Amino acid sequence: MKKIESIRRFICGYEEYRLSELYEGGSFRTEKLPINVFMAEHRKFGNILINTGCSNMMKKNPISYSKYLSKHKVSFDKRDMITEHLARDHMDPLCIKKVLLTHANAECCGALPLLPKYELLSTAQLLCVLKFDNDSDHILKSTLPPDNIPMKAFNVFKGTSVLKKYFKFVYDVLGDGSILAADISGASNSMVGYFITEENIFFCADAMTDERCFGDSIKPTDKLLLMQYDSEDYMNVRNTLKNIHTENPDIRFIFSHSKDF
Repeated sequence: MKKIESIRRFICGYEEYRLSELYEGGSFRTEKLPINVFMAEHRKFGNILINTGCSNMMKKNPISYSKYLSKHKVSFDKRDMITEHLARDHMDPLCIKKVLLTHANAECCGALPLLPKYELLSTAQLLCVLKFDNDSDHILKSTLPPDNIPMKAFNVFKGTSVLKKYFKFVYDVLGDGSILAADISGASNSMVGYFITEENIFFCADAMTDERCFGDSIKPTDKLLLMQYDSEDYMNVRNTLKNIHTENPDIRFIFSHSKDF
């Protein structure tokens, strides 16, 4: 009997990219890519969100939101918020028992204040970023969870996994090996990737724009590298993911802006 009974995707907004600005030889046309949120239904722990997508909480400070939009060409409306998706499926937000975050970005945390009761899980490093390292991002402050929401850091995974060949530390998200986590920092501070073991799905957040980046002909521009939190770590993670993709073709990679699921 599977521990993860189902995985669903919700599109919680969109972000526009011009690939020619990101990759050498990329298209000059603008692409509108989804902001993906995933919900895993765990047999024991209930519904678990990976990220939350955008919400109107991001617009609380119009000045900060305008600055955010100057860097992130994000668009969303009320219908795109995770709480609206749940309502259309006749699900109460209370059904969300745990939230996993990939990184401290408003698109990941945007709807946290709209969820009434849950446990927030991530690496100790990312939880510290959320708590103490958000002074320069006022839009992020408005999307952080209430103080009464419990936060818990992952323990190190002690079992066997293909990920251990590629990452120094692999974490056991729920304590039962059903979801593993690895540090894929570079694009953002303390970014986390999530590997759903029974399905061989690796959700790698913003480590790449989408699956097309596995192609050898797609090389980042200098502009893209300057946009990263740490360009050297960013390239190291890209190369690691490309190695995993090449050596383990049965693993399916999904990114924050993947079009298909």
